[in-house]
Amino acid sequence: MKLQSTLTLRPDFLYLAPLLNIVLLLLIFFLLNSNLVVRSGIRVELPTSQSSLKPVERAHIVTITAGATPSVWLDDKPVFTGDLAAALEAVKSETRYVVVNADQAVPHGMVQRVQNAVLAAGCELAMGTQIAP
Repeated sequence: MKLQSTLTLRPDFLYLAPLLNIVLLLLIFFLLNSNLVVRSGIRVELPTSQSSLKPVERAHIVTITAGATPSVWLDDKPVFTGDLAAALEAVKSETRYVVVNADQAVPHGMVQRVQNAVLAAGCELAMGTQIAP
């Protein structure tokens, strides 16, 4: 006696569901982990360096842009150099780490004034650089 199956074949599009599930999970994983990179919304030409620091989970970013009059930005908001220490004191409760991204064309005196303001606020300072080619 020969047995016959009463099951019907499933269409091929049903096999796409697990694949789409995996793709969406990977997409969500990479989107949620993209905050590990510390970047500012302001573009500057960073100096090159051979050394690198360990990644900081959360840090305030101070950006110094070049130009006729260099400008200082704290977390994408403009701030005067004299007011930088007070602004850092106000946000120091979130995190004490500060990364300074200074353009290559900014005078060294300006970078030094910003560094002194960061240290006067009691924050830990790190200089942002790019890896040498």
